[in-house]
Amino acid sequence: MSLPDGHRYQYSIKVLPVVLPMKHYRVILFSCIMAFLVFPLNAETVSDPVVTIHVLSKQVRLLKSGAVKKISIMIKKDSIIRDESGNRLPDGKIIEFIAHGGTVDAYLDSKLLQGPGSLVIFSGSNMDAAEVSIDGAVRNYPLPMTLRFKNNDLRIYVAERLSRYAVDSALAEYNGNQWKETEGIMALAHLIRARYFLGKKGHQHGEGDFCDLTHCQVYRGRIESRLRFDDDWVIDHEKMRDNLFFHSRCGGKTCDQGVFTGRRHSAGTNGAGVRDWLYREGIRLCSGKDSHWERSISQDELCSIFFPGKKDAGNSAITLSHDTNNLKVNVTSSCDNLQLALESFRLTINRVKGWNFIRSNNYTISEKIIDGQKNFHFKGEGLGHGVGLCQHGAMALSKLGYNRYEILEHYYPDIQFMHIGSSACLSPYCSYCLFDVATGKIISSTQGPGFLQRKVPPGSLFKLIVALYVAAERPDIFNDYAHNCSGRNRDDTNIPERCWKPKGHGMVRMKDAIPNSCNLYFASLYKIISEKKFRIFYRDWCASAGISAALPATSSVRQWAELLAGLDFRVSFTVSDCMRLARYLYCGNAGESLAAMPGTKISYQEKVKIFNGLQETFTRGTAREQKKRSGAFYSYQCLENAGKDNVKTPLTELWGKTSTVIDGTNKPESCGIFMGGNGTRGIIVIVRKANGNMASRWARRILSKTVPGE
Repeated sequence: MSLPDGHRYQYSIKVLPVVLPMKHYRVILFSCIMAFLVFPLNAETVSDPVVTIHVLSKQVRLLKSGAVKKISIMIKKDSIIRDESGNRLPDGKIIEFIAHGGTVDAYLDSKLLQGPGSLVIFSGSNMDAAEVSIDGAVRNYPLPMTLRFKNNDLRIYVAERLSRYAVDSALAEYNGNQWKETEGIMALAHLIRARYFLGKKGHQHGEGDFCDLTHCQVYRGRIESRLRFDDDWVIDHEKMRDNLFFHSRCGGKTCDQGVFTGRRHSAGTNGAGVRDWLYREGIRLCSGKDSHWERSISQDELCSIFFPGKKDAGNSAITLSHDTNNLKVNVTSSCDNLQLALESFRLTINRVKGWNFIRSNNYTISEKIIDGQKNFHFKGEGLGHGVGLCQHGAMALSKLGYNRYEILEHYYPDIQFMHIGSSACLSPYCSYCLFDVATGKIISSTQGPGFLQRKVPPGSLFKLIVALYVAAERPDIFNDYAHNCSGRNRDDTNIPERCWKPKGHGMVRMKDAIPNSCNLYFASLYKIISEKKFRIFYRDWCASAGISAALPATSSVRQWAELLAGLDFRVSFTVSDCMRLARYLYCGNAGESLAAMPGTKISYQEKVKIFNGLQETFTRGTAREQKKRSGAFYSYQCLENAGKDNVKTPLTELWGKTSTVIDGTNKPESCGIFMGGNGTRGIIVIVRKANGNMASRWARRILSKTVPGE
């Protein structure tokens, strides 16, 4: 390449053939060498490789058509420009591509570039970037950047670490006002990262690993954000049986991957669709008026799309029918019969009518006669192909306090994760917030403020409110009532058949029932305390504590007993509610409660008895260390790798309550909860696919400050 004297080199842009001359492969090799100068080979390379992205392809196309007049690349002072042979060009300040009547001119500092050729812009700092202006709209792209033009074509490639690319691409897929929902953003970033490795095993994306068009994922260069991809757990792409897709809106249910092929996948696999809702509350995640759509198309227009050039097609009726088993649409006329996978049918129409005419694959078809002509009316929900992660639903889950791994499992039921970080890392299923008991101020949290609004059944935490009622209204029961728990209830049909402990707890009083969380003891209280008075107490106490969790109605004595035992999972507490309960129950060494609340008749001495029970949870209750593994592999593996739980925190300093509930998003899952702390540091822990004991072990680990970042 040279800088010509006095004449202009003009060229029109068109698509390059797949087979390139050898010297163009030399420039790709050269840019790869430059990339490794910027991103040195190290231990990160395997898990965080450098990826190549074909960028500004849409803008180049608009440049061809004249819709964009100029693409400018500002060169920073320390950047170096080399040609395809590695020769350094004179330092420049700006490279411009300008459209002129169907042709495009390339300039370096107003001097026309003689082509064909290639340029590589690189810098010694991997934080450096090139500023690119498209008709005044500015983006920042990482270096090295390769600019290649030959035979009237322009292509631009950049190199970036996969971890940075995944986050920047995920941010670009969402609007800026959604970026605060970090768990939703990071769930998509995990997906994009895994798609790179899946692509390496299968279809390659031309000369780059990705492009910036929607059939890959949107990418607008580097975006200023505090988000970093430094997670210890990632999607195990080696164990993926199906591809990973995502889309804008599903409308309440994601589609089977068979919409692409016409072959339905097995239920429960990543290829099958899922219901996008919270099953317990019945809340649909992807909803709203923006999700609904309707379209009509006439029979004549349908003929011109599917049977072009066949004049007799319009003379007979066309019928459309869904093949729900094979996820196909049958298009039938007198001249032909087509069977198209749902996505093929949608795209065939949209190529003619516009990209969002048939907005999704979730619709019904009906026939209508309009002005004497047959029309097909589509009524549906969603936007996009509908397969895999729903971006709108993922944002809803993030706002509701679910973490990135829970969001991924919501949309991909049999997804698995692999460990790439510290051996003492947090389980992907563990979420927590650490707070100051005296002030309620958050010390640290895995998910930020959204986690505080996460709703869960309180389960056995509810037993503590029952204990508070008994202490306030029935001190005789609180001090003297006993129940013999044999593990199995053979006599009273109004209480559960079993306690959680198969062999039972023996003769139990309140001081024993609290640390051991005896279900049968609390259930047996149904016959000696008033439901009406308890509901009044609960209402008043919640009002004083700032908790707005309503009690469900009971239709039988059995339901009342289950409510007292914390077995009615219709009750929902937020994490904030659990924090308020912990603050109310805490009794410090100064002889008074740090968070005493008005409106109750509970004395400090009675609260101390309950708090003593919470301390004994670790020494003789449900938080005692269990040698038997329980819960998901990801949880106990992390704990075992990190060593003993009591590294820094003696058992006598710990206090709290465990709970095991059935929760989940679109399907029931076991969920472990711990509420408690050590001293004036309180903690709420929620662990998916675990029990309360596992949650207490994680609480102990976090309180011991042995988790990185704590």
